[in-house]
Amino acid sequence: MADISNPERNGERIRILRIAHASLTPALRERERALAKECADVDLEVLTTSRWREAGVDVEATNDDLFPVTAARAYLSNHIQLFAYGPRTVMDALRRHRPHLIDLNHEPYSIACAEVLALRDLVSPGTPVVMQIAQNILHRYPPPISWLQRRALRRVSAAYACSEEARAVLRAKGFDRTIGIVPFGVNTEAFVPSTDRTRRDGTLTIGFVGRMLPGKGLGVLADALTQIKNEDWKLLVVGDGPERKKFEQTLAERQLIHRAEFAGAVPYDQVPGFYRRMDMFVMPTRTTKWIREQFGRVLVEAMASGVPVVGTTCGAIPEVIENAGLIVPEGDPAAMSEALLKLLRDETLRARLAQAGRERVEQHYSWEQVARKTYNLFRQILRGKATTDVTRQVEVAV
Repeated sequence: MADISNPERNGERIRILRIAHASLTPALRERERALAKECADVDLEVLTTSRWREAGVDVEATNDDLFPVTAARAYLSNHIQLFAYGPRTVMDALRRHRPHLIDLNHEPYSIACAEVLALRDLVSPGTPVVMQIAQNILHRYPPPISWLQRRALRRVSAAYACSEEARAVLRAKGFDRTIGIVPFGVNTEAFVPSTDRTRRDGTLTIGFVGRMLPGKGLGVLADALTQIKNEDWKLLVVGDGPERKKFEQTLAERQLIHRAEFAGAVPYDQVPGFYRRMDMFVMPTRTTKWIREQFGRVLVEAMASGVPVVGTTCGAIPEVIENAGLIVPEGDPAAMSEALLKLLRDETLRARLAQAGRERVEQHYSWEQVARKTYNLFRQILRGKATTDVTRQVEVAV
Protein backbone atom coordinates (compact mmCIF):
# COMPACT_ATOMS: atom_id res chain seq x y z
CA MET A 1 0.00 0.00 0.00
CA ALA A 2 1.35 3.42 -0.98
CA ASP A 3 2.15 6.00 1.64
CA ILE A 4 -0.14 8.82 0.52
CA SER A 5 0.83 11.22 3.26
CA ASN A 6 2.34 14.49 2.13
CA PRO A 7 5.66 13.52 0.46
CA GLU A 8 6.92 17.10 0.75
CA ARG A 9 6.47 16.99 4.52
CA ASN A 10 8.28 13.65 4.67
CA GLY A 11 11.18 14.89 2.52
CA GLU A 12 10.40 12.40 -0.24
CA ARG A 13 10.32 12.75 -3.99
CA ILE A 14 6.81 12.57 -5.41
CA ARG A 15 6.27 9.11 -6.90
CA ILE A 16 3.95 9.40 -9.89
CA LEU A 17 2.74 6.52 -12.04
CA ARG A 18 1.66 7.87 -15.42
CA ILE A 19 -0.69 5.50 -17.30
CA ALA A 20 -1.13 6.53 -20.93
CA HIS A 21 -1.84 4.21 -23.83
CA ALA A 22 0.07 6.20 -26.49
CA SER A 23 3.18 7.21 -24.52
CA LEU A 24 5.17 4.64 -26.47
CA THR A 25 8.34 6.44 -27.56
CA PRO A 26 10.31 9.48 -26.38
CA ALA A 27 8.75 11.51 -29.22
CA LEU A 28 5.26 10.55 -28.01
CA ARG A 29 5.92 11.04 -24.30
CA GLU A 30 7.19 14.60 -24.31
CA ARG A 31 4.62 15.55 -21.65
CA GLU A 32 6.20 13.05 -19.29
CA ARG A 33 9.76 13.90 -20.27
CA ALA A 34 9.15 17.59 -19.61
CA LEU A 35 7.73 16.78 -16.17
CA ALA A 36 10.80 14.72 -15.34
CA LYS A 37 13.18 17.43 -16.57
CA GLU A 38 11.42 20.42 -15.04
CA CYS A 39 10.55 18.94 -11.64
CA ALA A 40 13.55 17.43 -9.88
CA ASP A 41 11.50 16.14 -6.95
CA VAL A 42 9.29 13.95 -9.18
CA ASP A 43 10.03 10.23 -9.36
CA LEU A 44 8.16 9.20 -12.50
CA GLU A 45 7.32 5.85 -14.03
CA VAL A 46 5.28 5.43 -17.22
CA LEU A 47 2.99 2.51 -18.03
CA THR A 48 1.88 2.31 -21.66
CA THR A 49 0.75 -0.27 -24.20
CA SER A 50 3.31 -2.50 -25.86
CA ARG A 51 1.96 -1.57 -29.29
CA TRP A 52 -0.57 1.00 -30.52
CA ARG A 53 -1.69 2.50 -33.83
CA GLU A 54 -1.02 6.21 -33.38
CA ALA A 55 -2.02 8.71 -36.11
CA GLY A 56 -2.30 5.87 -38.61
CA VAL A 57 1.13 4.41 -37.83
CA ASP A 58 1.80 1.22 -35.83
CA VAL A 59 4.20 2.09 -32.99
CA GLU A 60 6.08 -0.24 -30.64
CA ALA A 61 6.91 0.81 -27.09
CA THR A 62 10.55 1.71 -26.37
CA ASN A 63 12.52 2.59 -23.25
CA ASP A 64 13.32 6.09 -22.04
CA ASP A 65 16.52 7.58 -20.65
CA LEU A 66 14.71 9.70 -18.03
CA PHE A 67 12.44 7.20 -16.25
CA PRO A 68 11.35 3.54 -16.31
CA VAL A 69 8.77 2.56 -18.93
CA THR A 70 6.57 -0.51 -18.50
CA ALA A 71 4.70 -1.86 -21.53
CA ALA A 72 1.47 -3.81 -21.08
CA ARG A 73 -0.42 -5.78 -23.68
CA ALA A 74 -3.76 -4.35 -24.77
CA TYR A 75 -6.69 -6.72 -24.43
CA LEU A 76 -10.35 -6.82 -25.52
CA SER A 77 -10.18 -4.19 -28.28
CA ASN A 78 -8.03 -1.82 -30.33
CA HIS A 79 -10.39 1.05 -29.51
CA ILE A 80 -9.04 3.61 -27.07
CA GLN A 81 -12.14 3.51 -24.86
CA LEU A 82 -12.75 -0.24 -24.98
CA PHE A 83 -9.37 -1.88 -24.38
CA ALA A 84 -7.85 -3.06 -21.11
CA TYR A 85 -4.23 -3.25 -20.01
CA GLY A 86 -2.74 -6.56 -18.96
CA PRO A 87 -3.86 -6.47 -15.31
CA ARG A 88 -0.82 -8.24 -13.89
CA THR A 89 1.45 -5.63 -15.47
CA VAL A 90 -0.55 -2.82 -13.87
CA MET A 91 -0.52 -4.51 -10.46
CA ASP A 92 3.23 -5.13 -10.66
CA ALA A 93 3.84 -1.45 -11.48
CA LEU A 94 1.71 -0.34 -8.54
CA ARG A 95 3.53 -2.63 -6.14
CA ARG A 96 6.97 -1.73 -7.43
CA HIS A 97 6.61 2.04 -7.74
CA ARG A 98 4.28 2.59 -4.74
CA PRO A 99 2.99 5.85 -6.26
CA HIS A 100 1.82 8.79 -4.24
CA LEU A 101 -0.39 9.68 -7.22
CA ILE A 102 -1.65 7.95 -10.39
CA ASP A 103 -1.81 10.18 -13.46
CA LEU A 104 -4.37 8.49 -15.74
CA ASN A 105 -4.80 9.48 -19.38
CA HIS A 106 -8.25 7.94 -19.87
CA GLU A 107 -11.82 9.21 -19.94
CA PRO A 108 -14.10 8.21 -17.04
CA TYR A 109 -16.31 6.01 -19.26
CA SER A 110 -13.41 3.92 -20.59
CA ILE A 111 -12.71 0.30 -19.75
CA ALA A 112 -9.12 1.19 -18.89
CA CYS A 113 -10.23 3.76 -16.32
CA ALA A 114 -12.52 1.23 -14.64
CA GLU A 115 -9.73 -1.34 -14.66
CA VAL A 116 -7.11 0.98 -13.15
CA LEU A 117 -9.49 2.11 -10.40
CA ALA A 118 -10.30 -1.50 -9.51
CA LEU A 119 -6.63 -2.52 -9.44
CA ARG A 120 -5.75 0.60 -7.44
CA ASP A 121 -8.32 -0.41 -4.82
CA LEU A 122 -6.85 -3.90 -4.72
CA VAL A 123 -3.13 -3.11 -4.65
CA SER A 124 -2.77 0.54 -3.59
CA PRO A 125 -5.97 1.63 -1.83
CA GLY A 126 -6.23 5.34 -1.08
CA THR A 127 -3.77 6.47 -3.74
CA PRO A 128 -5.32 9.50 -5.51
CA VAL A 129 -6.07 9.12 -9.21
CA VAL A 130 -6.02 12.24 -11.39
CA MET A 131 -7.64 11.92 -14.83
CA GLN A 132 -6.44 13.68 -17.96
CA ILE A 133 -9.58 14.19 -20.08
CA ALA A 134 -10.41 15.74 -23.44
CA GLN A 135 -14.03 14.83 -24.28
CA ASN A 136 -15.97 18.00 -25.18
CA ILE A 137 -19.28 16.58 -26.38
CA LEU A 138 -21.72 15.45 -23.71
CA HIS A 139 -22.98 11.94 -24.52
CA ARG A 140 -25.41 9.76 -22.66
CA TYR A 141 -24.17 6.17 -22.47
CA PRO A 142 -26.23 3.03 -21.87
CA PRO A 143 -25.35 0.53 -19.15
CA PRO A 144 -22.81 -0.81 -18.38
CA ILE A 145 -20.74 2.14 -19.72
CA SER A 146 -22.86 4.64 -17.77
CA TRP A 147 -22.28 2.63 -14.60
CA LEU A 148 -18.51 2.64 -15.13
CA GLN A 149 -18.52 6.40 -15.69
CA ARG A 150 -20.64 7.10 -12.62
CA ARG A 151 -18.33 4.97 -10.49
CA ALA A 152 -15.22 6.70 -11.86
CA LEU A 153 -16.62 10.18 -11.19
CA ARG A 154 -17.12 9.20 -7.54
CA ARG A 155 -13.69 7.69 -7.06
CA VAL A 156 -11.30 9.94 -8.99
CA SER A 157 -9.65 12.63 -6.86
CA ALA A 158 -9.22 15.35 -9.50
CA ALA A 159 -8.93 15.90 -13.23
CA TYR A 160 -7.30 18.15 -15.77
CA ALA A 161 -8.79 19.08 -19.12
CA CYS A 162 -7.17 20.34 -22.30
CA SER A 163 -9.76 23.10 -22.81
CA GLU A 164 -12.58 25.02 -21.16
CA GLU A 165 -15.13 23.05 -23.19
CA ALA A 166 -13.77 19.74 -21.94
CA ARG A 167 -13.92 21.02 -18.36
CA ALA A 168 -17.53 22.14 -18.85
CA VAL A 169 -18.52 18.69 -20.13
CA LEU A 170 -16.95 16.97 -17.13
CA ARG A 171 -18.80 19.37 -14.83
CA ALA A 172 -22.05 18.57 -16.68
CA LYS A 173 -21.45 14.90 -15.90
CA GLY A 174 -21.58 15.77 -12.21
CA PHE A 175 -17.87 15.83 -11.33
CA ASP A 176 -17.59 18.32 -8.46
CA ARG A 177 -13.89 18.11 -7.63
CA THR A 178 -10.93 20.08 -8.97
CA ILE A 179 -10.57 20.30 -12.75
CA GLY A 180 -7.44 22.13 -13.87
CA ILE A 181 -6.81 23.37 -17.39
CA VAL A 182 -3.60 21.81 -18.70
CA PRO A 183 -3.32 21.99 -22.50
CA PHE A 184 -1.44 19.78 -24.90
CA GLY A 185 2.02 21.02 -25.67
CA VAL A 186 4.66 21.09 -28.36
CA ASN A 187 8.41 20.60 -28.50
CA THR A 188 9.62 24.10 -29.29
CA GLU A 189 13.06 22.80 -30.19
CA ALA A 190 11.80 20.27 -32.76
CA PHE A 191 9.02 22.43 -34.19
CA VAL A 192 10.83 25.58 -35.25
CA PRO A 193 10.35 28.14 -38.03
CA SER A 194 12.07 27.47 -41.32
CA THR A 195 15.20 29.50 -41.90
CA ASP A 196 14.39 29.69 -45.62
CA ARG A 197 10.86 30.66 -46.67
CA THR A 198 11.83 31.35 -50.28
CA ARG A 199 10.27 29.29 -53.05
CA ARG A 200 12.02 28.71 -56.35
CA ASP A 201 8.80 29.07 -58.33
CA GLY A 202 7.23 31.67 -56.03
CA THR A 203 4.29 29.38 -55.26
CA LEU A 204 3.07 29.37 -51.65
CA THR A 205 2.08 26.14 -49.92
CA ILE A 206 -1.16 25.63 -47.96
CA GLY A 207 -0.79 22.81 -45.42
CA PHE A 208 -3.09 20.34 -43.69
CA VAL A 209 -1.94 17.81 -41.07
CA GLY A 210 -4.17 15.28 -39.35
CA ARG A 211 -6.40 12.26 -39.61
CA MET A 212 -8.62 12.46 -42.68
CA LEU A 213 -11.90 11.68 -40.94
CA PRO A 214 -15.53 12.77 -41.35
CA GLY A 215 -15.89 16.05 -39.51
CA LYS A 216 -12.37 17.26 -40.29
CA GLY A 217 -13.89 19.59 -42.89
CA LEU A 218 -12.09 18.31 -45.97
CA GLY A 219 -15.15 18.96 -48.12
CA VAL A 220 -15.22 22.55 -46.88
CA LEU A 221 -11.52 22.86 -47.65
CA ALA A 222 -12.08 21.53 -51.19
CA ASP A 223 -14.82 24.11 -51.74
CA ALA A 224 -12.61 26.90 -50.39
CA LEU A 225 -9.70 25.91 -52.61
CA THR A 226 -12.02 25.83 -55.61
CA GLN A 227 -13.01 29.42 -54.93
CA ILE A 228 -9.35 30.52 -55.08
CA LYS A 229 -8.30 28.25 -57.95
CA ASN A 230 -7.16 31.26 -59.99
CA GLU A 231 -4.56 32.10 -57.34
CA ASP A 232 -1.08 30.59 -57.30
CA TRP A 233 -0.81 27.97 -54.53
CA LYS A 234 0.08 24.36 -53.75
CA LEU A 235 -1.47 22.01 -51.19
CA LEU A 236 0.51 19.71 -48.88
CA VAL A 237 -1.54 17.09 -47.01
CA VAL A 238 0.08 15.04 -44.22
CA GLY A 239 -2.03 12.23 -42.80
CA ASP A 240 -4.40 9.51 -43.93
CA GLY A 241 -7.85 8.19 -43.22
CA PRO A 242 -11.19 7.15 -44.70
CA GLU A 243 -11.92 10.57 -46.22
CA ARG A 244 -8.71 10.73 -48.25
CA LYS A 245 -10.07 9.02 -51.37
CA LYS A 246 -13.14 11.23 -51.48
CA PHE A 247 -11.03 14.36 -51.01
CA GLU A 248 -8.67 13.31 -53.79
CA GLN A 249 -11.60 12.59 -56.10
CA THR A 250 -13.11 16.01 -55.41
CA LEU A 251 -9.84 17.76 -56.18
CA ALA A 252 -9.49 15.71 -59.37
CA GLU A 253 -13.03 16.57 -60.51
CA ARG A 254 -12.24 20.26 -60.02
CA GLN A 255 -8.91 19.97 -61.81
CA LEU A 256 -6.92 20.79 -58.66
CA ILE A 257 -5.32 17.43 -57.95
CA HIS A 258 -2.11 18.38 -59.77
CA ARG A 259 -1.54 21.08 -57.15
CA ALA A 260 -1.79 18.65 -54.21
CA GLU A 261 0.87 16.46 -52.60
CA PHE A 262 -0.31 13.67 -50.31
CA ALA A 263 2.41 12.52 -47.92
CA GLY A 264 0.18 9.98 -46.15
CA ALA A 265 0.64 8.98 -42.52
CA VAL A 266 4.22 9.58 -41.38
CA PRO A 267 6.13 8.79 -38.16
CA TYR A 268 5.80 11.63 -35.67
CA ASP A 269 9.49 12.49 -35.68
CA GLN A 270 9.20 13.33 -39.38
CA VAL A 271 6.29 15.75 -38.98
CA PRO A 272 8.31 18.92 -38.13
CA GLY A 273 9.99 18.84 -41.52
CA PHE A 274 6.64 19.00 -43.30
CA TYR A 275 5.58 22.12 -41.40
CA ARG A 276 8.75 23.85 -42.56
CA ARG A 277 7.57 23.37 -46.14
CA MET A 278 4.30 25.22 -45.48
CA ASP A 279 3.56 28.94 -45.82
CA MET A 280 0.16 28.71 -44.11
CA PHE A 281 -1.80 26.04 -42.28
CA VAL A 282 -5.53 25.35 -42.36
CA MET A 283 -7.71 23.44 -39.89
CA PRO A 284 -11.23 23.22 -41.36
CA THR A 285 -12.86 21.02 -38.69
CA ARG A 286 -16.64 21.22 -38.35
CA THR A 287 -18.89 19.88 -35.59
CA THR A 288 -20.68 16.56 -36.06
CA LYS A 289 -22.51 14.29 -33.65
CA TRP A 290 -19.20 12.63 -32.75
CA ILE A 291 -16.53 15.21 -33.59
CA ARG A 292 -15.91 18.60 -32.02
CA GLU A 293 -12.29 19.71 -31.99
CA GLN A 294 -11.00 18.91 -28.51
CA PHE A 295 -7.82 20.95 -28.78
CA GLY A 296 -6.07 20.89 -32.13
CA ARG A 297 -2.52 19.83 -31.36
CA VAL A 298 -1.56 20.38 -34.99
CA LEU A 299 -2.38 24.06 -34.51
CA VAL A 300 0.29 24.55 -31.87
CA GLU A 301 2.73 22.52 -33.96
CA ALA A 302 2.14 24.84 -36.91
CA MET A 303 2.33 27.96 -34.73
CA ALA A 304 5.57 26.75 -33.17
CA SER A 305 6.90 26.21 -36.68
CA GLY A 306 6.23 29.84 -37.57
CA VAL A 307 3.38 28.95 -39.92
CA PRO A 308 0.35 31.31 -39.87
CA VAL A 309 -2.83 29.38 -39.13
CA VAL A 310 -6.44 29.48 -40.26
CA GLY A 311 -8.91 27.67 -38.02
CA THR A 312 -12.66 27.41 -37.63
CA THR A 313 -14.94 28.17 -34.70
CA CYS A 314 -15.26 24.44 -33.97
CA GLY A 315 -14.63 23.39 -30.38
CA ALA A 316 -11.40 24.57 -28.76
CA ILE A 317 -9.83 25.98 -31.93
CA PRO A 318 -10.54 29.67 -31.12
CA GLU A 319 -9.33 29.13 -27.54
CA VAL A 320 -6.02 27.76 -28.81
CA ILE A 321 -5.45 30.34 -31.56
CA GLU A 322 -6.85 33.41 -29.80
CA ASN A 323 -5.33 36.43 -31.63
CA ALA A 324 -2.43 34.53 -33.19
CA GLY A 325 -4.21 33.44 -36.38
CA LEU A 326 -7.35 33.79 -38.47
CA ILE A 327 -10.61 32.23 -37.29
CA VAL A 328 -13.57 31.62 -39.64
CA PRO A 329 -17.05 30.19 -39.05
CA GLU A 330 -17.07 26.40 -39.29
CA GLY A 331 -18.63 24.95 -42.41
CA ASP A 332 -18.20 28.21 -44.36
CA PRO A 333 -16.02 27.70 -47.47
CA ALA A 334 -16.44 31.32 -48.58
CA ALA A 335 -15.03 32.62 -45.28
CA MET A 336 -12.20 30.10 -45.42
CA SER A 337 -11.29 31.00 -49.00
CA GLU A 338 -11.26 34.68 -48.03
CA ALA A 339 -8.88 34.00 -45.13
CA LEU A 340 -6.56 31.94 -47.32
CA LEU A 341 -6.67 34.64 -49.98
CA LYS A 342 -5.60 37.25 -47.41
CA LEU A 343 -2.60 35.18 -46.46
CA LEU A 344 -1.68 34.39 -50.04
CA ARG A 345 -1.67 38.06 -51.00
CA ASP A 346 -0.30 39.69 -47.84
CA GLU A 347 3.29 38.82 -46.92
CA THR A 348 3.23 41.28 -44.00
CA LEU A 349 0.18 39.56 -42.52
CA ARG A 350 1.85 36.16 -42.87
CA ALA A 351 4.94 37.42 -41.07
CA ARG A 352 2.93 39.06 -38.27
CA LEU A 353 0.82 35.96 -37.60
CA ALA A 354 3.85 33.70 -37.80
CA GLN A 355 5.56 35.70 -35.07
CA ALA A 356 2.39 35.95 -32.96
CA GLY A 357 1.84 32.21 -33.20
CA ARG A 358 5.37 31.36 -32.12
CA GLU A 359 5.15 33.77 -29.19
CA ARG A 360 1.81 32.33 -28.06
CA VAL A 361 3.23 28.82 -28.11
CA GLU A 362 6.27 29.83 -26.07
CA GLN A 363 4.04 31.51 -23.48
CA HIS A 364 1.37 28.83 -23.17
CA TYR A 365 2.04 25.59 -25.05
CA SER A 366 5.67 24.61 -24.65
CA TRP A 367 6.05 21.31 -22.85
CA GLU A 368 7.95 23.14 -20.12
CA GLN A 369 4.91 25.34 -19.43
CA VAL A 370 2.64 22.29 -19.50
CA ALA A 371 4.90 20.45 -17.05
CA ARG A 372 4.79 23.32 -14.56
CA LYS A 373 1.01 23.50 -14.68
CA THR A 374 0.76 19.74 -14.20
CA TYR A 375 3.22 19.81 -11.30
CA ASN A 376 1.32 22.61 -9.54
CA LEU A 377 -1.91 20.64 -9.79
CA PHE A 378 -0.33 17.44 -8.45
CA ARG A 379 1.20 19.34 -5.53
CA GLN A 380 -2.17 20.78 -4.59
CA ILE A 381 -3.80 17.35 -4.73
CA LEU A 382 -1.16 15.77 -2.51
CA ARG A 383 -1.35 18.63 -0.02
CA GLY A 384 -5.08 18.03 0.23
CA LYS A 385 -5.89 21.58 -0.84
CA ALA A 386 -7.56 20.87 -4.15
CA THR A 387 -10.67 23.04 -4.24
CA THR A 388 -12.51 25.00 -6.90
CA ASP A 389 -10.21 27.95 -6.18
CA VAL A 390 -7.16 25.79 -6.86
CA THR A 391 -8.27 25.40 -10.49
CA ARG A 392 -7.60 29.09 -11.06
CA GLN A 393 -4.25 28.88 -9.26
CA VAL A 394 -3.16 25.95 -11.43
CA GLU A 395 -3.95 27.85 -14.62
CA VAL A 396 -1.94 30.92 -13.72
CA ALA A 397 0.91 29.40 -11.75
CA VAL A 398 3.45 28.92 -14.50
